[in-house]
Amino acid sequence: MPALPARLYERDAIQGMVPLSFLRVLADYLQTQGVPPHELIPRRFSLDAAQHFGRMPAEAYCGLLIRAAERLHDPLLGLHLGQFMQPSQLGALGYVLLACENLGAALMRIQRYHRLVHDINPIEHELNQGQLILRWGVAHGKPGALFDEVGITGIVQFGRDLCGQTLALHAVDFVNPPPPDIRPYTAYFGCPVRFGQPVTRLVIPVESLAAPLRQPDPTLLKLMEAQVDAAMAELPQAGDLAEMARRVVAHLAPQGMPELEQVAHELRLSPRVFYRRLAEQGLNFRELREAALQQVAEMHLRDQRLTLAEVSALLGYAEQSAFSRAFKRWTGLAPLQWRQQAIG
Repeated sequence: MPALPARLYERDAIQGMVPLSFLRVLADYLQTQGVPPHELIPRRFSLDAAQHFGRMPAEAYCGLLIRAAERLHDPLLGLHLGQFMQPSQLGALGYVLLACENLGAALMRIQRYHRLVHDINPIEHELNQGQLILRWGVAHGKPGALFDEVGITGIVQFGRDLCGQTLALHAVDFVNPPPPDIRPYTAYFGCPVRFGQPVTRLVIPVESLAAPLRQPDPTLLKLMEAQVDAAMAELPQAGDLAEMARRVVAHLAPQGMPELEQVAHELRLSPRVFYRRLAEQGLNFRELREAALQQVAEMHLRDQRLTLAEVSALLGYAEQSAFSRAFKRWTGLAPLQWRQQAIG
């Protein structure tokens, strides 16, 4: 089988969380393709919890998407999985969308509750010249082509399912590199699709927003929104110090082992204040740094194009032996052994 395009591996190590319901969707899709989900999905992620508001690291989910694309030999997995998604698979949030009066109301709910879907890069919207523009920036990193394509395709598919009709789109933009053939994308979206853009965008004509949904239900909407609002209230605040510090560590690592002073500088805090605020949250900088480095290391080890020496350098280790010792301390396995087990 031909190798997957390199574009699918071009992504940043990211912090943030996604709902376990995403895992359930992936498991169901794998099943339809004849692949037992347990072959790819680690046991530590409980599919039984996927119907509730359980969450998993976005970085782990992105890794699973790449493994699934490799296992299925499907470079268009983002398009295919996004079309497979249904609002009901998102639990209470999905029922909120189903109960809305029209498409515009449903899209505004997607924006309002975006952090329940993922909290990597926030969604922004703008009304401009008869168009609704939904966009996602890259301030917190690029999750990669598969993640973005599942997300955008899923939103469009939701709109079509909710309204029971094909919705006109004006444009779709992705920040990721272009695929070898864009025709499957233009065929699905039915509009110009561009890659390598500054932001990911979905451009919808305003007249489409009035499209009535098939099953509006004000009573159900009120009930489900109460559940979703409660779940939102339980999420950690955006700008969580530990999360931001981990992102900075991942960003600085290729330049050398990040020290507390460097991370504090990037966060615009004095080292003393940074240290105190971590301590107030029961956090230790060294442990936080190592957790971030382990996450980045595992992402790079899945990329078979990188040698162990290159992975070591990307994590700021001057000597590969020092990286190997650290990685074994984190995981109990040598980097090569972990790579062999992870990739199969």
